[in-house]
Amino acid sequence: MISAALDVGSNTARMLIAQIDGNILTDPHYYRRVTRLAGDFHPETGLAPASMERSLCALEHFAAILNGFPVEKIAVVGTAALRNAVNSGFFLEALKRRTNLDLRIIDGATEAALSCQGILSVLKPLPARAILFDIGGGSTEIILWQEGRICLQKSLPLGAVRLFEDYPATDHYDKVIRQGLEPLLTNPVWINWQQDRSPIELIGTAGTVTTLAALKLQMTEYAGERVNNLILTRSWLEDIHTGLLNLSIEQRLRLPGMEEGRADIIIPGLQIVHVLLDLAQGCSLRVADAGLLEGLLLK
Repeated sequence: MISAALDVGSNTARMLIAQIDGNILTDPHYYRRVTRLAGDFHPETGLAPASMERSLCALEHFAAILNGFPVEKIAVVGTAALRNAVNSGFFLEALKRRTNLDLRIIDGATEAALSCQGILSVLKPLPARAILFDIGGGSTEIILWQEGRICLQKSLPLGAVRLFEDYPATDHYDKVIRQGLEPLLTNPVWINWQQDRSPIELIGTAGTVTTLAALKLQMTEYAGERVNNLILTRSWLEDIHTGLLNLSIEQRLRLPGMEEGRADIIIPGLQIVHVLLDLAQGCSLRVADAGLLEGLLLK
């Protein structure tokens, strides 16, 4: 059965069309466009008109592509930007009118569970005990995984776009991120989880992490299969962080592997990675180029 999943994210609109054979996705066709839906977001008025229009144009393009495939099922979901916007209803109506696509806004727990399923689908070997995470534009999903099951899943208001737009000074990021992690750190499951002293692996997905992997491999053309299960060491992450801070956004864009639309928000995203490394007391990060979209199709 050929199915399609669309994720209308806070920074990126993405679409995956694939044949589903049991728990395996074959013949995948992947499309993405950075639209910055959460750009210029205001808590009282919601999504900015220009940001909505960029996203709607991208989704019109995706809908046209869909017409060329014999797709039997389509799932379209929206995440943090649409969860938080007072005018999300306007966006959903405009999307339906212009594309005939029905979008469902999913809550943070659902997003975390779907991201977890997608991440696990590409990991070899599966971790014994791990913190899985997905850094988005408006939120970060964190999953505690141990012995083949989810122990805890949290969606936290820590997104790369949100940090970049709300806190222009990069020296504020660390404090804000650690404050944002409080709902996790004060949760009884996390407190009990820490009592087990066995190692915790850190595994991440989404644009910040896959861009870091592409920078590591100096990719001129991105290939997801090359970054799956790639290990990024703490020392390399610290070095690339320092290097990026010393470059202008224009200079970052010229680096092999830097995704278009990522050069400005890579620093806050990378800072989230650093804090999670501290949380896991780890010395490396494993990369997964699968998450919400893959989980949505498999579900």
